[in-house]
Amino acid sequence: MRAPSSDHRDDAFPLRRAQFSSRDYPLEEAASVYQLMFASSALVTPLAAPFHVEITSFWSEHMRFHFMEGVPFVFHRPAQKIGYDGIDAIVVQHVETGAIVGDFDGIEVRAEAGSLYIIDFSRPAIIRDTVEIPSQKRNFVGLPRAFAKRWFGALDRLHGFVVPPEIAETYTGHLLRLRARLPQRSALDAATLATTATLLAQAITQATGHGTSRSDPARLFQKARLYIESSLSDPDLGAAEIARNIGASRTRLFAVFQGVGGVDRYIRSARLEAVKAALGAPAQAEPIAVLAETFGFRSAGQLSRLFRQHFGVTPSQFSAGADPGGVRRHAESG
Repeated sequence: MRAPSSDHRDDAFPLRRAQFSSRDYPLEEAASVYQLMFASSALVTPLAAPFHVEITSFWSEHMRFHFMEGVPFVFHRPAQKIGYDGIDAIVVQHVETGAIVGDFDGIEVRAEAGSLYIIDFSRPAIIRDTVEIPSQKRNFVGLPRAFAKRWFGALDRLHGFVVPPEIAETYTGHLLRLRARLPQRSALDAATLATTATLLAQAITQATGHGTSRSDPARLFQKARLYIESSLSDPDLGAAEIARNIGASRTRLFAVFQGVGGVDRYIRSARLEAVKAALGAPAQAEPIAVLAETFGFRSAGQLSRLFRQHFGVTPSQFSAGADPGGVRRHAESG
């Protein structure tokens, strides 16, 4: 067996591995042990006997990957559980085989094989696997709410959101390749983390607002914002590309961004907020030049100049311990 790669890089996050197999426990205890050890955030009711599930998990600072195969079951996260455990995460589930039907806080949701659906763990959900296939595969990624918001924008409409297979396939192909590669890794590098989040954000963006009405500027703004926040690394990101990818005219796009100073200003602010968040997280400390490239600035000098205009301090001053409460936001010129 190949030894896991050390991946000792400054931009890598330690990766822990855990495995659960119901075969390690007496048959009559397997379901209750699974409930206790892995599914304590919900009530699980198996839909087939004998109960069996195999799960391989990889945990990093910002993402948790779980690759599961097992019998169909009902996953119920009631309001009482939410109030008790306080888990606040966004989970994106890939239905590799089979299908599900669910009640997501009063909304009926169906997801077929190849699709994605999203669970907001701060809201109730009942999810039932179909029973036609005795052994079903699910691959899911959990993200802390703050990290999910950074990549996906507003999260209030994502509970029960479904991405169809034809839109999900680029992300799911990447996820299945990761399933093969993660066992050889001991850390998750920032590039893989960003690629995973970007592909997922793009899938959500493309699935959001299919058939967006011209009379619904709030939804169009949300769709454009989600695309922007998933594409910050592109230094050429602009109105033409955004309009083309969300299916809107540039005239309509300019109109919905008029209230926030325009498209270009919004992109610039989003980039600077992303840099500020990265600087504020010690585990993500990166050189200014790397942050400039990561978030689409032309140079480290441009990043430093715009950051100071926007927040009143340089990136280095902020990173060195400038009081966030004292950072003054200045209006940008132009």
